[in-house]
Amino acid sequence: MQKMLYVISFICLCIFPAIGEDTCETSKNGEKEVSAFIKNLVDEALAIVNQGNASDDIKRQQLSKCINKYLDVERITEKVFSQLGYNELEKTDKEKVKEYLKKYLLTFYAGEGKLSAMVNAELSGRLVAEPEGKKEEGKPQDFSVITNFKKDTSSVEIIWITNGEKVFYVKIAGFNQIITLRAEMKEAVGSGTLMDYINKH
Repeated sequence: MQKMLYVISFICLCIFPAIGEDTCETSKNGEKEVSAFIKNLVDEALAIVNQGNASDDIKRQQLSKCINKYLDVERITEKVFSQLGYNELEKTDKEKVKEYLKKYLLTFYAGEGKLSAMVNAELSGRLVAEPEGKKEEGKPQDFSVITNFKKDTSSVEIIWITNGEKVFYVKIAGFNQIITLRAEMKEAVGSGTLMDYINKH
């Protein structure tokens, strides 16, 4: 069940449109646009995961492209590493941290055993998208996209936080993945500096 929870957050199935016919007038992207964005992500990712003849390594290489395409790595990196001095780093060091996080996210969402855990998971009920927090001037509105999934006898609620252009983070059964990643990175860096850790990995 735990393996399923992590992998569903990246490659879960969204097959229903968002509830409601009107888009949000105060944002660049509304409920319909966010729904279409999530479905495109899911269609692409599931096509990769369900390749019968491809090895897990090949699937991960292809999913890495999905991470670059669909996840807001810049925003995630800042939130995850902000308490470790990320904002004070030089531009070149920030790029190193982002590249490291891209690789880490692939393991986080599609590591050992997690790809097979996603096969045959199904959406239960309807997808619901609604505005999340206040809209920042000059930026698209964030939405929370609520989905419920089942596999065999297990079920879980996944909430995606997205602006319809990139996925910022997800909440799995109430657990915020930004907080999870931040805790893991703080533990990994330990008493050293962020760049000491990055340069060793």
